[in-house]
Amino acid sequence: MILILLSALITCIASLSLGQAALRICGAPRWSWMAPPVGIAILMLLAMPARYVPGRATTTAVIIAVLTVTSLVWCLRAPGHRPPLFGLIVAAPVALLALVPFIVAGRAGTLGVGLDNDMGSHMAWVEAYMSQAVAQISPLPVSYPLGPHAVVAALSSGLGIRVDLAFTGFTFALPVLTAWTALHALRRPTWWGQLLVAIVVGMPYLVAAYYGEGAFKEVLQAQLVLAIALWLECPVPASGRWRWAPLALLVAGTASVYSAAGLPWPAAFFGLWLVVQAAIRIYHGGVRAAVTELRRQLLGVAVAVGVLFVVLVQELPGIKDFLQFKIPKSNLGNLAGPLSKWEAFGVWNNRDFRFGASPPFEGGMWTAFALMLVLFGVVWSLRRGRWMLPAAATASYLIWVFSAHTQSPYVAAKALVILSPLLLLLAALPLAERSQRMPVEWLVIAPILALVLLVRVSDSSARVLRFSPVGPTSHLAQLRELREDLHGETTLFLGNDDFIAWELAGVKVWAPVIGNQVLPILPQKGWTYGWTFDIDSVDVSAINASRWVITTRDAAQSALPPQLHLVRTTSDFELWRRTGVVAPRQILNEGPYPGATLDCRKPSVRALIRNGGKAAVRTPPVVVWVPGVIPPGSTTTVPLSLSPGAWDLETSYVSSREVTVSGPGGVLRRLPANLDRPGPRWPIARVVVPPSGSITLTIHAAAGWFTKLTPAEAGAYMGAIVATRVGTERVIPLRAACGRYVDWYTTPARSSK
Repeated sequence: MILILLSALITCIASLSLGQAALRICGAPRWSWMAPPVGIAILMLLAMPARYVPGRATTTAVIIAVLTVTSLVWCLRAPGHRPPLFGLIVAAPVALLALVPFIVAGRAGTLGVGLDNDMGSHMAWVEAYMSQAVAQISPLPVSYPLGPHAVVAALSSGLGIRVDLAFTGFTFALPVLTAWTALHALRRPTWWGQLLVAIVVGMPYLVAAYYGEGAFKEVLQAQLVLAIALWLECPVPASGRWRWAPLALLVAGTASVYSAAGLPWPAAFFGLWLVVQAAIRIYHGGVRAAVTELRRQLLGVAVAVGVLFVVLVQELPGIKDFLQFKIPKSNLGNLAGPLSKWEAFGVWNNRDFRFGASPPFEGGMWTAFALMLVLFGVVWSLRRGRWMLPAAATASYLIWVFSAHTQSPYVAAKALVILSPLLLLLAALPLAERSQRMPVEWLVIAPILALVLLVRVSDSSARVLRFSPVGPTSHLAQLRELREDLHGETTLFLGNDDFIAWELAGVKVWAPVIGNQVLPILPQKGWTYGWTFDIDSVDVSAINASRWVITTRDAAQSALPPQLHLVRTTSDFELWRRTGVVAPRQILNEGPYPGATLDCRKPSVRALIRNGGKAAVRTPPVVVWVPGVIPPGSTTTVPLSLSPGAWDLETSYVSSREVTVSGPGGVLRRLPANLDRPGPRWPIARVVVPPSGSITLTIHAAAGWFTKLTPAEAGAYMGAIVATRVGTERVIPLRAACGRYVDWYTTPARSSK
């Protein structure tokens, strides 16, 4: 966790320093809370050329470090450019909220594993940013925006830490930076008003939900969109020619995060700002006054356009290609359906953001409360001439409406996340600022409303963050250990892990399933989500095209061909090297099991065995299903009726906590937390069954550090306990296999090929 926090701290320091230095260069006379968003945009723009320069991300890390230290010293030496200490402190509660998933999980790791596994692809791209060898195996996409990935690559290279830790630290920093950005909206704040705005804008419900599933792009885009709106409402004082340059950097930042899809917000905001400003000028001074003001700003706008072009020139082809990319309207991603627009008000009472309010009446009442505050904030802002924030919120809402009608619910939900901080800022502003226009009673009412809003938004966010999974690292460590032997050669992975391309970065890896089906699975095995597959699940051509095969340590799996030699074993995986051409072999209709009974009563089978051949037979495995889920801190027992002798036990479990399996002689194994997709079987232990022929397993699901904070969903889903008799497989004539459990068989015709 220390390395994650270090990555977050460096991201924050670099953003604050680079942002303020840029504002100072542009003529800003003092500190501005626009520094964090401008700084994070600059960070991305500095890091993105890594793929084109010698040394790749290491080079950009050095450049960023030098510029950050220089900017930090330069700004700290000028008292007016130092950030206010209390302003920095008010973001601390946001950082505490960001810690909730890790506190509940009791470990550090990748956010959102099992809920949204897109991070597997993102981390593979970061590895490609860092290494040309990896980029040759997993090329960086031309049309996909990679600004955040470039920053993470610089963090990982500069600090010498794993990509997952650097990425989580970067994501951790984003809500904190958003909280600081929101302080720019305050003009005459109370001390508790600053705290209110930082928390409710920095980590509202939907931002917390997307943060908790590792969706860093939406969290960062929401920050940049908020910053653009605040800049247009209250620009940082600057010299004429450079006045608009920071805004250009913010727009470039949105393109670095969202490509062309990020531009509707700044375009809509600037269009509204231009129309209203022109109307105001014409109203007060006529058309000539509007034209004069336009001419006065023309040089600054031209400079900003030039800055925007220069910093984005390398990305223009990708932005053009991105315009051709379409997500089908039927695509739900990891959602259950369209999100309710009411979730954007930050007081949703369901810890799973993908579903409706629960209970609905309570959720509706709290939403009505937040809506009332937002509408009051709109009126309050307009009466004070602060029309840009309401205009920006309205434009963002219309962008969401358009997305909801023209895009998939998965895409439209992103627009809702971006809208949320603007709504919460409108709700909080009247409560956070001192005002001479409000009645005396407001001095009592405002703190009460502020406290209620603060508690409710924080509680809603904490609920969804408790629900956010954190990926375990046991399988990662084992696969990275095996990667050392692969030397970049083609590897067949017989597991179901969406992160395998990153875990084996630099290796051409393929599998029957990685998120979506990749290799065709033989019809005799078939495949349904949650089923196990093994070496007989794929065509022999896929095996012969691979130098290496990685399987789970599953005694129940089909026997591997003799041309595969075991090289290394970890606690959960086996690495096999192919030393010759693997001959084809046939299987029965096995489904998820390693074999099936040969029924010689069927005419087709009688005709088959008439020509001879051989078959590998074994004792059928014993499969006992563990019903339901084992809640955190709970225990269940599983009786097994087995014949006397040695048996290997495996299970296809999914659990966000450690699972302890006990049996004859005490603890058999402490299964590590596992959030891989269900299906693969993992080893428990080898047991010796007494003459009585029965044993009982006791399965205990760990509760984590804070039992009361651990959600019920964090329990253990054990699937089936599979017992395989040790050393029973042998090869016999095919005609002698009738009524036996057959792993595989060959016929003379197939053997002669």
